[in-house]
Amino acid sequence: MKRIKAAAVVTAALAGVAVATAPAQAHGAYVDISRNGCTYTGYSNHSYAYTEKESGSCAGHAWLRVRANNVISSWYHDPNWVLFIAASGTSVQVSDHKSCADCSYKNIRH
Repeated sequence: MKRIKAAAVVTAALAGVAVATAPAQAHGAYVDISRNGCTYTGYSNHSYAYTEKESGSCAGHAWLRVRANNVISSWYHDPNWVLFIAASGTSVQVSDHKSCADCSYKNIRH
């Protein structure tokens, strides 16, 4: 038990040092979407974004659109999960997440 506690303290201390000395990290954020008994999660940070169908058997897809370096993408969709990875030298500025083609969307701004 003492080893576990000591390991937790060392890990927490090292994590604090890493956070204190690491360069600024891209912040990330989540949005939750519920529709017709299905739940979806959207996430993005400066490097990537995704929308995922978490549960339910509705017909809706996971939909995603991003703005990276002031260029807005087309909508991407998949029955379960869709991912966008920013190319080297670009940054995700806004991500839009929705659960069907004609549904409204929720966005995350960076």
